[in-house]
Amino acid sequence: MPASRAGAVEAPRVHRWLGVRLGDRLGSRDNNFDLLRLLAAWAVLVSHSYALVGCEQPLHQFGTSLGNLGVLVFFAVSGLLIRRSWDHDPRARDFWAKRALRLLPALAVTAMLTAFVLGPAVTSARLGTYFTSWETWLYPVRLVLMVPFGAKLPGVFDDNVYAGAVNGSLWSLPLEVLAYAMVAGLGALGLLARRWVVTSLALASLVWAAWWEPAMSDAVGSAYVVSAFAVGAAAFTWRDRIVLSTPVAMVIVAVCAATALGPESLRVVTWTVSALYLSYWFAYCLPRVGRVLTRFGDTSYGLYIWAFPVQQVVVQVAGNDSDPWLVTGVATPLVWLLALASWRLVERPALRHKPRPTPGGPQDRA
Repeated sequence: MPASRAGAVEAPRVHRWLGVRLGDRLGSRDNNFDLLRLLAAWAVLVSHSYALVGCEQPLHQFGTSLGNLGVLVFFAVSGLLIRRSWDHDPRARDFWAKRALRLLPALAVTAMLTAFVLGPAVTSARLGTYFTSWETWLYPVRLVLMVPFGAKLPGVFDDNVYAGAVNGSLWSLPLEVLAYAMVAGLGALGLLARRWVVTSLALASLVWAAWWEPAMSDAVGSAYVVSAFAVGAAAFTWRDRIVLSTPVAMVIVAVCAATALGPESLRVVTWTVSALYLSYWFAYCLPRVGRVLTRFGDTSYGLYIWAFPVQQVVVQVAGNDSDPWLVTGVATPLVWLLALASWRLVERPALRHKPRPTPGGPQDRA
């Protein structure tokens, strides 16, 4: 084996195609998580472009949607990284401060601009009526308090296919906060350190998801994505045993295809577990790809929270019978610019105020 200039033996090159251990890669910045989250957010945008003009969303043949798959990826990634965040700095106050700084500033700005800039520009109501309505002033409050269900603005999008829906993507944020609370609660009780507890909860969440999703309506059944968070947290617990490799990833893709048209409960379980493995494989086994899309910042969250209202504007202007790809093509650059502004002007400055990890401890980057 060749020696380095200093005489030390060089470490063997990592063969990512054959497999890397999840625990060995978790601390590396050399990953594709930014790109993965961006693609997941764009998948939600594409999916909603169909729904907002009254068309069936991609993947509806399998009892799900492309948007739901994107949210599933979000929760799978979040479960791993949020669990890791607690491990690096297990202080409840700091944990919640980090989560609040990541979610609330951009959400608050989006809510205010939607209510007081976008809303007045597109409402069919008289401006006097608009600005004196309790709905207008309560809208930003409801969004910041994570109560987006039924949050409407007077006369906004009333004639669209999804009449009155201002930002339907935000349904997942309360579930995300609920998942954070589970991590904080279990961590405070010292149960996150018990592998059997975390594993049992992850398995129970899969059983619940298998029952819940088929039994509920599309709007309510999508809450099963919380299971992906639970399994992601368990994956962190088993990080020393999980090996990510391309051959296994290809087998998992085949399993997903095989179960796609099978019993819905089976699809929910296999696709949830597969979303985790494939997400981590994409992040850690593939070479850094798509840097041109992420070099300007992490725009995934901004894309997610801005897409729906912008798409509704496009539909209002172009008509309810618009082609879904027209909506996607027009909305994508507009939303990306808003997301970039959100990252540069709101999210990144807010994240600079995150509490620092305990001196001497590993750096928290979740």
